Amino acid sequence: MSEDLLIDQAEMSALIDRIYACVLDRDRWAGVLETLCPLIGGCAASLNVHNLVTGAPELLVEHGTDPAASESYVETYGRINPLIDATLLYTPPGTVNAMYRVVDMEDFRRSRFYREWVAPQGWGDWLGSVLIRTTASLAMLNVARMERDGPYSDPDLALVRLLTPHFERATALGRVFDVGTAERAGLSALVGRIRAPAFMVDAAGRIAFANASGEQLLAQGSVFQDHGASLVAVDAAARRVLGEAFSEGRILPAMAVVGPPDDRRMLSVIPPSAESGGHGIVLITAREAELPLPGPLLVEAFGLTAAEIRVLVALFKRRTLAQIAGDLGVTQRTAKAHLQHLFEKTGTRRQADLLAEVLSLVPPISVF
Repeated sequence: MSEDLLIDQAEMSALIDRIYACVLDRDRWAGVLETLCPLIGGCAASLNVHNLVTGAPELLVEHGTDPAASESYVETYGRINPLIDATLLYTPPGTVNAMYRVVDMEDFRRSRFYREWVAPQGWGDWLGSVLIRTTASLAMLNVARMERDGPYSDPDLALVRLLTPHFERATALGRVFDVGTAERAGLSALVGRIRAPAFMVDAAGRIAFANASGEQLLAQGSVFQDHGASLVAVDAAARRVLGEAFSEGRILPAMAVVGPPDDRRMLSVIPPSAESGGHGIVLITAREAELPLPGPLLVEAFGLTAAEIRVLVALFKRRTLAQIAGDLGVTQRTAKAHLQHLFEKTGTRRQADLLAEVLSLVPPISVF
């Protein structure tokens, strides 16, 4: 082990053992973060798993963060954290970086996220490690230090780089154990990777499997509800389509537009068959804001800059230009200029056409 590292071999082994103990007991993560902070001069640390479908944190374990700040991050600021978008677009798993080395700090300090959440806590440099990056999830280890303590050093980064593979494996394994049992093989595995809300339903209408987006849709209750483990349609059009699809001898899919006026979606139901084990497949098209953007493809296909991508991400979140300007800490004129550049680079003239052009790059299933 290098002499430059801030921990000896015995301490490193003990810390790694504690990391893997978190696989079966996630309550131990806080103690691991508490041990890590003083090793690299951090004042606070977090282990975040962001759900990229909902935009909200799926797992948030912290040490040293004010409880009120943690609550506001979950409720508000996690959804407008510009570092999430930058990490998703450019940073492969296993990467360890210090914010001062890779982020345009002038832009960052203008953002609403920095002004309202970071600055009040007196934080300066952040050391971040990407643990998981898929089309549905982004997991990160972050350690903040006070502004007065200056930037992270090379030995700080070297230590976290050695620990990152262990954090990666423990985080991934922990998510598997949280599920409790493995998902059904074959068809259910494919349904689980579809981006849009999707269900496997038997001939009696019982839900055999629902993917993550489907579970979210059930919780909203705007199109379907779960009554006694059965898929129950809320509106007449959805009930009609389910009835047609599950009628005896039906071969072709049944389709209709369903949902309330402010949340219209296309419902498609594939009838049960012998090949599907007697299960029908129910699909509901996802809204644009629910689809994680393929960042590297956007850069390659259109040559977008980081600022333009931040505006594009905000448009998919249904933010107005005024809101985007406020979130990013720029003038509306600047935000409008970025939008105009997006139109020019994608060959579009309207926001609807721009979003449709970008959505054409999103594959229908998760590829990770």
